[in-house]
Amino acid sequence: MPSNEDPFSEAIQLKKAKKRLLGALIILVGLLIFSYFFLEDRSSTNSQNIKISFIDEGGSSINNDVDQSSENLEVDNFFIQIGIFSDKENTSKLLSSIQSLGIDCTLEAVVLDGKKKYRVKTGIFESYGEAESALEILKTNKFSGIIKKYNS
Repeated sequence: MPSNEDPFSEAIQLKKAKKRLLGALIILVGLLIFSYFFLEDRSSTNSQNIKISFIDEGGSSINNDVDQSSENLEVDNFFIQIGIFSDKENTSKLLSSIQSLGIDCTLEAVVLDGKKKYRVKTGIFESYGEAESALEILKTNKFSGIIKKYNS
């Protein structure tokens, strides 16, 4: 029985397959050569700061080490500035009404633009969250204020 396939067409397909393989190899070699110019050299050290955090899943000694090292860190303190006023009598009334809410306040004399003014501010809070909760108490009682960082 004679074969239905043409021997020439098989040779042509084989020749096309070889050309495709050669083209793929040329593209691969070209990409490898060009990758040298586009990829970063990661062997050099970066001077960027990296933040590392740990998740505690039990009683590990990592927390003890972190607690001991965090004692050496400086802690930020905050206060709320309620306002700066020019009339001392009205400022004293404001001060007493804020103190009646249970928030520790002080009156401080300052000189702004050559004029004596009076600043009303709260006591010092250990964290920003504490200052925010005190500010919410002030806002619910129709007082305003700004949370500021305390510079000791």
